Amino acid sequence: MTEAQEAYLFGFLHAARLPGEQTIRHRDKEVLEEAARLLALACESRKIPHRQLHHPERPLHGTKTETRLTLPDPLASEIEITLPALFKKYRLRQSDLERGILEGCGTLCYKKSTRGIGISFTAADREWLAALRDEIQRHHASEPIETTVEGRHWFSIQDTESRSYADWLYGDPAAPHSPARRRKLERVLGQLQKSDR
Repeated sequence: MTEAQEAYLFGFLHAARLPGEQTIRHRDKEVLEEAARLLALACESRKIPHRQLHHPERPLHGTKTETRLTLPDPLASEIEITLPALFKKYRLRQSDLERGILEGCGTLCYKKSTRGIGISFTAADREWLAALRDEIQRHHASEPIETTVEGRHWFSIQDTESRSYADWLYGDPAAPHSPARRRKLERVLGQLQKSDR
């Protein structure tokens, strides 16, 4: 397992996992399949006995489904650190780390109102999200944290910075990422080209 793969995986797991839980839940099956593949590599490199990592889908709120991924005990303990500590550990692989975080708890879409790219991060833990925003603010400007009616918290990359941020995250096609998210970005870029005509 490469350092880039580990930074991406740990970013994803830290963002998608609820504190204290060993089960990762995600609605995008393809994104979680990529995480499961890298998790298997992490287990192999750490000589953790193989176990079933990828679980079948189950109904979610009636019509939607989510896919589950269960972490082995040693890996669950390994990511039980603060977000600032995680950034410190992978500072030299920060784009890989943030790409994993985006794919764990973020969205990327075409923003019709501005004819640009919309990138946002969501979390139940406001302090965790504030720590993430502080890190991103070091290199790309972000909007203030807001709260939804359901009590979750979110912030977005500023519209003037979102294209640069997307390029920073996905500019290297060989870097670890979910193919599903790259296809989404390519669709958004296609919409941008149409809107510029």
